Amino acid sequence: MMRALFSLCLVAASAFAQTTAMVPPGSLGNVNLPWSAGVGRYQQWYSAPSLQTWIPEPMRLTRVEFFAGSSLTSNATTITCEVLLGHGFGSGMTSTFDNNYATPPVVVAPLQTINLAAGAQGSPVINIPFTTLFTWDRVRPLVLEIRVHGNGFNNQPFLYNFDGVLTATAATQRVHQSGSVGAATGLWQQGVGLKTKFYARPGVMLDFGSACVGGGGIAPKNRTVQIMEPGIAWTHELQNAAVQQFAIWIMGTTNTSPFPTDVSVLLGYPASGCMLRTDPAWLGAYVTVGGNPGTGFATFTWQLPAVTGYIGVSFFTQWIVFDPFSPNGVLTTTQGIHHICAPVGG
Repeated sequence: MMRALFSLCLVAASAFAQTTAMVPPGSLGNVNLPWSAGVGRYQQWYSAPSLQTWIPEPMRLTRVEFFAGSSLTSNATTITCEVLLGHGFGSGMTSTFDNNYATPPVVVAPLQTINLAAGAQGSPVINIPFTTLFTWDRVRPLVLEIRVHGNGFNNQPFLYNFDGVLTATAATQRVHQSGSVGAATGLWQQGVGLKTKFYARPGVMLDFGSACVGGGGIAPKNRTVQIMEPGIAWTHELQNAAVQQFAIWIMGTTNTSPFPTDVSVLLGYPASGCMLRTDPAWLGAYVTVGGNPGTGFATFTWQLPAVTGYIGVSFFTQWIVFDPFSPNGVLTTTQGIHHICAPVGG
């Protein structure tokens, strides 16, 4: 039944495999931090609006490029570095590096030696593919961290200009400290930074909303094993639930009004605060297994159609667990997961 219903969604968005974002906006200028400044720690903050202009939905960032400035760009060399990404704060950054992350940073490019090419103004001279993709939620700012461990000029500063912005734009900030990749603090500057090209790819899983506490004060958890993409065996799990109880898996196409809504009220019970967070367009019924209270588990796998019409489309999943030991004596709910279908190949 789910497969038949799924076919109704295949009028959805056109398939696309890659999006790029060139940020920050502003007048061009020459900057040297961090690539030609020798050993050091660098962070650059990108405002959410500057990225939203280019990226239409939450996406995975896959690689990054940087560009030659207007002069002093002939010193091709190698640079040993690592790259991290994390969500930042809407208020911007401070001079303390570790305080600038709203979420734990992800090492997207581990310590490695990359090539810095010679190039004409505006040409890409550094290209760093990510070995671990970072999911940008399209809500919060982005913080890029570059730790330069060394270079082909005996780890010293050298002459090389990079394309950047020098105006006091609200779209970017930076913090830098020379001499140590582990520096705690650095020099903070507003409106200055590298012109950066991010490459992004559809296909994400993002939690939204909160779970409702069940028996024993334990909240059940909604988990999906892999990102949605055409043709895969797509596995869903319910964890930390009541044991030997009925559970309903739900998938819908929206998480906006009238959702969330109290599911207990919908079923004719007093309000419980356990929220239904999406429209129940697709349903599956299961019985949890497990031993001790709060260890209930259910899982199933859905073979997704091997067609591409739903790449880039949003779906929302959640579980309802009928739990007589819950505070309301009837049921609990998990958090929701926002899925955006990835292209074939993930």
